[in-house]
Amino acid sequence: MLDEKDLQALAQLMAQQKQEIINEVKVLLEADIHPKFNLLADGLAAANEKLKALPDPDLMDKMQEELDLHHDLLKLHTKEIKALKKAQ
Repeated sequence: MLDEKDLQALAQLMAQQKQEIINEVKVLLEADIHPKFNLLADGLAAANEKLKALPDPDLMDKMQEELDLHHDLLKLHTKEIKALKKAQ
């Protein structure tokens, strides 16, 4: 059976292993995870800037309505021109 000295030695070994694992995790975080998060943050910032550059959705709706109106007027004028040419 283990005596107090053995238990203390085991506790010390476990504490050392715990510290080694913590150090390895820190190195992994610093070398692998943090750079990936930084890249992700940069990508999100770039996407956010592109979104900010887009026109207001209400403005886009208004522009689409105007474009539809111009398209309809173009069709109407084209028909009228054809009818006038035919009448000549």
